[in-house]
Amino acid sequence: MTESAMRERNRRGEGSRLREDILDAAAELLDASGNEQDVTLRAVARRVGISAPSIYAHFPDREAIVEAVVDAAFLEFNEAIAAEAATETDPLRRLHAGCSGYLKFAAERPNRYRLLFQRRMIPTPEGSVQRPVPTLRTDGFRLLVDTLADCVEAGASSSTDPFADAAAIWVGMHGFATLRAELCDFPWPPSQDMLTRIVDGLGRITTQSRG
Repeated sequence: MTESAMRERNRRGEGSRLREDILDAAAELLDASGNEQDVTLRAVARRVGISAPSIYAHFPDREAIVEAVVDAAFLEFNEAIAAEAATETDPLRRLHAGCSGYLKFAAERPNRYRLLFQRRMIPTPEGSVQRPVPTLRTDGFRLLVDTLADCVEAGASSSTDPFADAAAIWVGMHGFATLRAELCDFPWPPSQDMLTRIVDGLGRITTQSRG
């Protein structure tokens, strides 16, 4: 079957549509299995309805496709956290809400979450320049740091290093989110209780939790 028979040819100026179709197909493959090894050029092309070589006009290789999907996933992740945090004005409530958004995303999109922080990275060739981490991959953490700093300013936290304590909260949330997904039969305490213990304990919260 020819490519034109598999998929309607894009009109002039619609090449970006095919690029988005490729990314959507790769994301669907990842969401379905949780295994990035299932994202092959052939599998993506089959899902879109094109020939594999057609992908090279938009992406140089498979890794570039996965990286673009990861960036898109981080954007969704950041937006989910920010949306929850935006529902509160009190710093402590905002901290809890943002962290709740983090855990909610991890629970509802486990394969997408796993892609964010547990994917296998291709080793950087010796002597090559390592690609800087895109800002959007740290936006969620930056919001956590800023919100904890707001808690300090409001007298709700005794943290003297919001960056380090925010990192500890992140580690705690990631550990809980990951273990909860892997050990489904473990008698975990309610998520809200775990969130309070992680945030209030590691965030050095000094007032009664209102999250």
